[in-house]
Amino acid sequence: MYQWQNLLTNGNECFNEQNWLQAEYYYKEAESHLDTLWSANNKDVDLLMAWICAVHNLATLFEVQGNNDVSLQYLLIPHHRMLKLSHNNQSCEDLKLIAMKALKFTFTPLMIFAKKHPMCADCENGLNEFQKRLDAEQLQLH
Repeated sequence: MYQWQNLLTNGNECFNEQNWLQAEYYYKEAESHLDTLWSANNKDVDLLMAWICAVHNLATLFEVQGNNDVSLQYLLIPHHRMLKLSHNNQSCEDLKLIAMKALKFTFTPLMIFAKKHPMCADCENGLNEFQKRLDAEQLQLH
């Protein structure tokens, strides 16, 4: 098993035991390790999805503890990174496509979070605008 997988597994075990500090440590280590690996091989979708998972695990960890501001920040990190990559003219087309597909995995948790917790007007407007763009793209594909 890869090091990052062990870190996520250990983080999940600590999370389930409500050992929040240790879970945070493992998730942050996994996130860092995955970020490095994906930076070296940015077309590896499995590494990207694992990185998003690690960051989302941190978001869940902070949400469970009632720290919604930090939770939201962790949800926004992968979403903003994928938005930036998908619109970066210097990125190759494969990377842009990977980023656009990953946006579906970063957007849904943000919408779920927004339904449970109040957000600032700018964040809410940004999510609504993104939802409109997704809906428009879906219509164009059919």
